[in-house]
Formats: sequence, C-alpha cells, structure tokens
Amino acid sequence: MDAPSDRAWPPTPDFDTWPVEFRPVEATTDGRIVTIAWDDGRVSRYHAIWLRDNAAEPQTHNPVTREQVGHPWDLPEYLAVSAVTVAENGSVEVTFAPEGVTVAYHPGWLRALDYSNGPHDDLGEIAPTCWDARSLDIPPTFDGPDCLEDDGTLLAALKSLMEFGIVRLRQVPTDETAVQRVAERIGTIRNSNFGFLFDVRTAPVASRRSADSNAYFAGALAPHTDLATREYEPGLQLLHCLVNTTRGGRAIYVDGFAIADRIRKTDADLWRAITQIEWTFTNRSPVTDYRWRAPLVVLDGAGNLREIRATTFLRGPLNVDFADVEAAYAGLRAFQTLAAGDRFAVTFDYAPGDLVAFDNRRILHGRTAFDDATGERALKGCYMEREEVLSRIRVLRRAIRATSAA
Repeated sequence: MDAPSDRAWPPTPDFDTWPVEFRPVEATTDGRIVTIAWDDGRVSRYHAIWLRDNAAEPQTHNPVTREQVGHPWDLPEYLAVSAVTVAENGSVEVTFAPEGVTVAYHPGWLRALDYSNGPHDDLGEIAPTCWDARSLDIPPTFDGPDCLEDDGTLLAALKSLMEFGIVRLRQVPTDETAVQRVAERIGTIRNSNFGFLFDVRTAPVASRRSADSNAYFAGALAPHTDLATREYEPGLQLLHCLVNTTRGGRAIYVDGFAIADRIRKTDADLWRAITQIEWTFTNRSPVTDYRWRAPLVVLDGAGNLREIRATTFLRGPLNVDFADVEAAYAGLRAFQTLAAGDRFAVTFDYAPGDLVAFDNRRILHGRTAFDDATGERALKGCYMEREEVLSRIRVLRRAIRATSAA
C-alpha cells in the first residue's frame, strides 16, 4: 500500500521522520485506555494520560522547538477518552473529555513508541561488543577526510565507536586544529584543566619542573582512563598524531569492559572488590585540587557495566574500612595486571594523521616508553562526552530516514 505524503501525516512531538510500515485497522477505548489493532495482527494499548501528555498540538508542545509548554497540573484530573477513530489516511484521532479536544496521532510514531508490548529503546544506544587482542587486532579504521565530509562515513565510524569503544581515522590533516574540526563534526568539546585542546608532547627540560601530567615525560604509561578524579569522568577522548619520529611510544588500547567481565566470571571476591570498594582519585597540582571517590568498575542499577575509573597514577591514599584494604589492593592488582598484559591489548604505532577516538569510560589507553632524544612526538587531544556521539548518531539517522521517505 502506498503511503500518503509527509504532508498528510499529523505532526509529532519531535523532529524525527517515522516510517509507516504497518497500518491501524481498528481503534477502541474504554475511556481510560486506547487499544489499536494493526494490519499485521499486533495489538497496542495506550493510556489516555500518556496520549494527552504527548499530543503534538500547540497547548502541549511548541511546534517550533518541540518542547513541552503544558504542565502535568494543566491536565484534567479525571481525563478520559470519549472517542477514537482511524482516519482514512491511517492516523488515529482521539477525542479527550472533559476538554472536547481532538488530536490526530501519526501511526508510525504510535507504533514505534508502543510501550504495551515491552520497553522500546528510546535512547538509540548501541550495545557494546567486548574485545581482546585475539578478536580485534587493530581498531576499526576509517578515512579521516571522508569522515570530515561525508555523513554516511561519519555515521559508520560513530556506530563502530559506540560498539567497540574505539575507532581510528587515518590521513586526518596534521594541523593544530584538525582534532577540533573532527570533534565539532560530532558535537561539543568539553573543556578541562588541561585546556579546550591539549598537547601530549614531551615537555622541554626547562619546563618539566612545572609539568602537570606524567604524559609529558618520555616514560611508559600504563593503560588507564583519564580524569577519574572528576565527578563526571570524560566520556570520549580524541588523540591526533601530528608528528612521530621518535623510537618507541607505541600506542596501547585495552577494553576495560572485557577485563571487568573476565573478573566477574572468574572470581567473586575480586569482582566485589573492583565494583564496591571506592578509591579516592585526585589531581595533584599547585593550582588545582580535583578529587572524587568511586570503585574501579561502576555498574548501573541493573548491574550492567557503566564505566571504568582506572586512572591509577592519580590515586590518593586509600580511605576505606580497615577490613577492605587488602581486598581493595587485590582487586586493583588483578585488574591492572590484566590491563598491562598482552591478551587484552591492541598495540600500534601512531602515524602522522592518525586520529584515535575512544570511550574514556571504557577503553584504557597507554603507551610504551620512547626515546625523546631521537626525534619529535606530538599529539593533540580533546575531551567530549558519550552523549555527543549518541546525539550525532540520532541526527544522522534522522536525516537518512527523511531522505528515504522523500
């Protein structure tokens, strides 16, 4: 059946394009619930209060911003549906009492947001695929200039970033602001005490007395996440190689979720230690003093992995119950030993133009030591948030759906 043009569909309380794959064939109500039967046999049920609260009409949603303008207390206390019909074009028209207001609902929108048949994914998150050195020998890799110019390539790269926690872009122009241009193709850069953009290059000998990070020295850096010292650990980090003519300095990336999952499956005591015992993380600096307490592995309310906080060289003195001290160190040792081993690590040499974007709350990064007397090594970086990636994915998908529907 051919769908009507977009102009025939009722508005929705968002900016998305909603494909109509199935049509309502019947709509009924008992006054409190609207029941819709679809042409594929599915039956959906919607509460009157839910429908009225999500009505795309000027008294409820601003048609320009799509933000709500009504308030919960504006709705009648005894709201009911007095009538419901399926219009000729497939829209569902609902009349509310005691207001006497009739609102038409987009069938694609209703079907996609059907909560009566189980929760639906309204965030558009992409499930993580855990990896180790055997399943992922190099990061998912994309052409940098294509990501800067082509939305389809950018979408593919961002989806891989959310799935694997890391992507590598190659041949990104090696100028000082290229990392900013890539970041702004995604969203908003997050400032920090290291700056809007930051440099990771060996500090001149004369300035090393004031260096505020081990990264500015040539020694090895154990795999870690950045800024566990913050209440809101940065969700995304971009590192762009401008020049690399030194010996050593090989990049190391490790999936912290894979390590945590291994510990969960093999040792209940260590799992308790890394998920329940809190460490104090602190940035030590003459001019700043950031501190936060959290376990190495943070879970969400359902017990799923949410974030890794493993900036182990920014640990303050352990401050926990006396009985938990040895368990805390055992958990830390177990986690970091796995992170430092070969089984979970992807390693490669940075080439000028390489830009690595990774989930800083999941992926640990580090490097081998390098010889700062044999050449130059310079990376440019910035921080962002996971939500910037998800927002950009949603907008790019929305544009693709709109194009397909045109």
